[in-house]
Amino acid sequence: MSPAFAFIFLLFMAYFVLKWGFAVRIQKKTILYAAGVLACGNIVLQVLGFLYRVLLSHYAGAEGLGVYRLVHSVYLVCNAGCLSGITMACSRLSAASEARGERSKINMVLRLAFVVFFSACLFCGACLLLGGNWIAGGILGDARCARAFPFMMLCLALTGIENIFKSLFIGLERMQYAATSEVCEQLIRIATVWFLLYQYEGDDYGTIAMLIFVGMVVSEVFSAAFLSLLFRNWKTPGIHHVRLDYETVRQFFFIALPVSASALLGNAISSAGSILLPKRLMVAGMNYEQALSALGVLSGMAMPLLLLPIALVSSVCTALLPAVTAAQATENNKRVQALVGRAITTVGLIAVPATAVLIPLAPKLSMLFFEQPLSAPYVSLLGATAVVCYYQMASGSLLNAIGLQHWNVVVSVGAELCQVILMYRWCAMPRLGIYGYLIAMLMTGLVAFTLNFIILYRKVGFSLRPLRRFGVPFFCGTALFFWTRIFYQMFSQICSSDISMLVCTVFSAGMLYIVVLRLMGVRLVDYLSKRIERPYLPRLHMW
Repeated sequence: MSPAFAFIFLLFMAYFVLKWGFAVRIQKKTILYAAGVLACGNIVLQVLGFLYRVLLSHYAGAEGLGVYRLVHSVYLVCNAGCLSGITMACSRLSAASEARGERSKINMVLRLAFVVFFSACLFCGACLLLGGNWIAGGILGDARCARAFPFMMLCLALTGIENIFKSLFIGLERMQYAATSEVCEQLIRIATVWFLLYQYEGDDYGTIAMLIFVGMVVSEVFSAAFLSLLFRNWKTPGIHHVRLDYETVRQFFFIALPVSASALLGNAISSAGSILLPKRLMVAGMNYEQALSALGVLSGMAMPLLLLPIALVSSVCTALLPAVTAAQATENNKRVQALVGRAITTVGLIAVPATAVLIPLAPKLSMLFFEQPLSAPYVSLLGATAVVCYYQMASGSLLNAIGLQHWNVVVSVGAELCQVILMYRWCAMPRLGIYGYLIAMLMTGLVAFTLNFIILYRKVGFSLRPLRRFGVPFFCGTALFFWTRIFYQMFSQICSSDISMLVCTVFSAGMLYIVVLRLMGVRLVDYLSKRIERPYLPRLHMW
């Protein structure tokens, strides 16, 4: 296929998608508007993140990515313990304050969040300062990881400033601030890490992991400064300095502590799994380099490839969070029921078909960008795991949004613990190896989502409608999986380059997806374009 013909073909596909899928005028204060802003930023981030991983795989290799993944596992634990509950509390309390007309509490929540975060961050820094070498050599099993710890903690401190402001803006439905910050941060990170690794040109993987975190620090400096200035310059009535009161502190910790405990325990168990995985693969017959490379391929290449749709899924979940919280705060139970049911359905309509398109293309994409072969069974199992992860993520987020975070703690921590136990047993079997880890992820994620769904149904009482919530997404996914394979074979014989072949295949599958949804009477854009109504409060009319 000539470049001119490919360009015309893509323009036609784009026009068809826009005409059929986005013929609805998008108004502000709708879920579609909020999700659209976040989705645009997240899609750009996914593309940049994909290029970033290609860069890392080129300069660090699979073993270098494995060492970085070990250090990153410690970072995830510290980040989860210091930030996850605080950011959730900021989003929920700021959304509830605006819904009730109590915007004077926003500064109070912000100051409390910073005090709690920096206290936790100093504790983590002291632990790493005193026991960094022991953690690297004794727990992670690789002493080279210790070189990255100082920059990792500096990155955590800056990330905390960024995420607290970002969660506050999300609760206030200022999604564009968060999206702009994330995109600029990723651009700076890619440029900085590329420059550092290009200048280094060495093969010490501990130094490579350290340089990656140095690049992360530089990018976080921008995000923290940018969002701080935005908040300072954002002049709005009702936000001023007030003293902390007992009720706000109680609500803050009631939200933050269970979420932090869940994230901390979950990430600690997950990080333990990442540390144990190479050791168990060695029991199955691999040497240390092969086992570390298997971890690097899974976490740095294959999993990010199959998780590309997370940009859209997370956007919808984040956009729904302030709406659900506002409805919960004003005791609008019917709206809570409608939003929870809508969230489950929307996640399925986005995640399942998108993953079904990626599964047949993933081996080609992996060879094209990472020069790493992936087998069809490996990709299929990983795709099914990704879909389950989307459902679990959405249902857990909804539990947090309606104040049932304690149930999310029990379910998510129990699932992570069972996953590590199954991985420890199955990955040591020579006939399973790395597949044991994937099967464990799939089974525990499916059980966790089922439990979350049952809890949501009993506590909220939304209508089940299993055919619409699950049947339609999986029917579309099945059709797209087989038709994507047909499109792939057809365009591989017509197109002159791999890139044009992949792009034409994806656009054709997207067109087919919209047609199938329309034939089944589902219009996803109309589904999300309903206005986010707020209860009438007379004192809010001036806003």
